[in-house]
Amino acid sequence: MIELSHIISLSNVSKKVKKQLILDDITLKLESNKTYGFIGYNGSGKSMLFKVICGFTSYTSGVVKVNNKVIGKDIDFIEDAGVIIEAPEFLPKLTGYENLFLLSKIKKIISIEQIINSLKLVGLEDHMNKHVGKYSLGMKQRLRIAQAIMENQSILILDEPFNGLDKKGVMEIQQLLLELKKVKTILLTSHNENDISLLCDVVFELESGKVINEERMVNK
Repeated sequence: MIELSHIISLSNVSKKVKKQLILDDITLKLESNKTYGFIGYNGSGKSMLFKVICGFTSYTSGVVKVNNKVIGKDIDFIEDAGVIIEAPEFLPKLTGYENLFLLSKIKKIISIEQIINSLKLVGLEDHMNKHVGKYSLGMKQRLRIAQAIMENQSILILDEPFNGLDKKGVMEIQQLLLELKKVKTILLTSHNENDISLLCDVVFELESGKVINEERMVNK
């Protein structure tokens, strides 16, 4: 019964790239409907960890499970998850709406209304018919977040979701994530301590591919 409560689990997971150890014997047990923060210097392994959890890259040893399915064995890629890793790009000659509409055709599980609603939630309702090539950095980041949430997945994996946002944008996306965390499992990275303390229930610190500290946030 305990194992089933862990929506994501990693057991002794390591990842080597050209003989260099990028992830070093990581074991994590992540529960449903909690928000987990991952902090550490650039190159500490945060983005690689997210890629391994999503199935975007293979791992050298250990076991990664999502909803009790082994990544790389039972399933190739994570299911029921919205993901932002390393600032994915969009087609610049299409509008924000058109980009999301194209992406929605992959799974065909959401309506046009749901796409539009996701754009409203991130504050792009007045810019959804503008070509993405004319978007500011902050608008592109809002569009990435809309892409991650539009299919109402139960898991969100967000690598630096506040990158490129101005102060107003950060506050608006913080409030959105505070609402979403009530019903979703969220994994995020951020260089801003305020983002971590405001949003996260548990924070893991990575260094040289190892988890060197785990902190449960008070009053969470």
